[in-house]
Amino acid sequence: MKAEDIIKSIETIRDETREAANTATRVGSTLLMMLQFLIGDATPFLRKDQPDSTNHLLTLLAGAVIGKNGGIKLNPDGSITAESIRILGSAIFNEIVANHQHVWEGDVYFTDRAIIDTVETTGLNTYRLTFRKEYDDEQVTFHKDDILLAQKNDLNVSRTFQSAWMHVDSVDAANNTADVSMYGDKDVPGGKNFAPQPAILAVRRGNSVDKNRQSFWFISSNEGRMLFIQGASKPILDDNTDGSNYAGFVGLPPDIVAVRDLIQKKIITANQPYAYFRGMLAQDFIKVDYNGNPQYIGRDKGQWSESETYIRGYDEKARGYYVDRVWHGGCYWQCNVDSCTGSEPMYGNADWSCLIGGGNMIVDINSTEGDSFPAGSDWTTELVAEVWNAEMYLPEDRLMSLGMQVNWQRISQDPVADKAWNAGHPTGADTLTLQVDSKKDLPSVWKAGSKVGFKCTVIFPDGKQKSGNYSIVN
Repeated sequence: MKAEDIIKSIETIRDETREAANTATRVGSTLLMMLQFLIGDATPFLRKDQPDSTNHLLTLLAGAVIGKNGGIKLNPDGSITAESIRILGSAIFNEIVANHQHVWEGDVYFTDRAIIDTVETTGLNTYRLTFRKEYDDEQVTFHKDDILLAQKNDLNVSRTFQSAWMHVDSVDAANNTADVSMYGDKDVPGGKNFAPQPAILAVRRGNSVDKNRQSFWFISSNEGRMLFIQGASKPILDDNTDGSNYAGFVGLPPDIVAVRDLIQKKIITANQPYAYFRGMLAQDFIKVDYNGNPQYIGRDKGQWSESETYIRGYDEKARGYYVDRVWHGGCYWQCNVDSCTGSEPMYGNADWSCLIGGGNMIVDINSTEGDSFPAGSDWTTELVAEVWNAEMYLPEDRLMSLGMQVNWQRISQDPVADKAWNAGHPTGADTLTLQVDSKKDLPSVWKAGSKVGFKCTVIFPDGKQKSGNYSIVN
């Protein structure tokens, strides 16, 4: 029944002019035709009371909501909102935008890959693999002698999987196929090799001949690291003192020769991330401790110069945290302040710390009236003690300002008299200069061959002591 038939019946009723023309019967028949047209198989209208379809374009200007809970929304702006999407074939996108997070599970390889569509047995442990074309012009990128790994997840509680390790014997790019042979069980990781199966992904894990195809990257979320492999010419990677295929990693260190000894000696830990490569180029390299505090790199600036600026901080030009070190006065000094110019490295100067030679203190005593005193004559002299730090003379006023104390002692063959003399010179009462008078400061018995010594002990602010001696012989 067609719409034209209903229209014709309605027009006949409308145009009827005869009396008793049985109009009621014809009206009822027309209404039945209209109902049959609406509910019949040939009706052009979509129905709400049973499954329906149309061969014509359906335009929903305001969008559509699909599912009992409205989980799928076709929006008027052309976007689709859905809780999840499962694609059995391929998906081609002009742009992918990940909102907030992008999660990868398992291992992600950066290498040649293809999905196995069909597997044909060609002989004992040999197969012909046909790879799926995800778009019309796609061709397999595997080469002869490539090493392929195809893994099938068993989807069980133990998260087990089966691995197929294959050697590519030949490639037919036009037909998107490759002939492969299986590696023996003893030649693959785990000691067991499985046959390839359709619908699983095959990736290149090296090449048995071509060195240019023996490298690949992969990220393992299971092992917590990114690995760069070089020189992979067989399924089982080499790692020994003669060489290693593990060229670099970022993340948790693998159990390889390069780091095994460091882990055993607890220099590094297996549960902390590290980066390992043969070489590294970096414009900025800033070392920090666990709390983020910068660790300064010691920088030897040679001999100290009064005109040069020294730092302990960030160097904008060198782009790093440095602490400057210099040589001065026979000692090696390290800068303690953010910046200093003209501040001479010296004992007691808070701008500097002495790394080498700080304990090399000398107390040297000299007499102002020479070292010869005639017997039987009266004389006076001053014994002047000088304090030296390696090659640097330390002025008395500077040392006194830092809290230095001085003690003079007399040492002769008359210990009783020495004790009385020493009692008059308590620690801290004297300076580095001692007045010596032959009438007062010499032993009471002073004859030819007599000897008296004067000892000056300098007590530094940190409690350390250094002494010097001067002797007078009659």
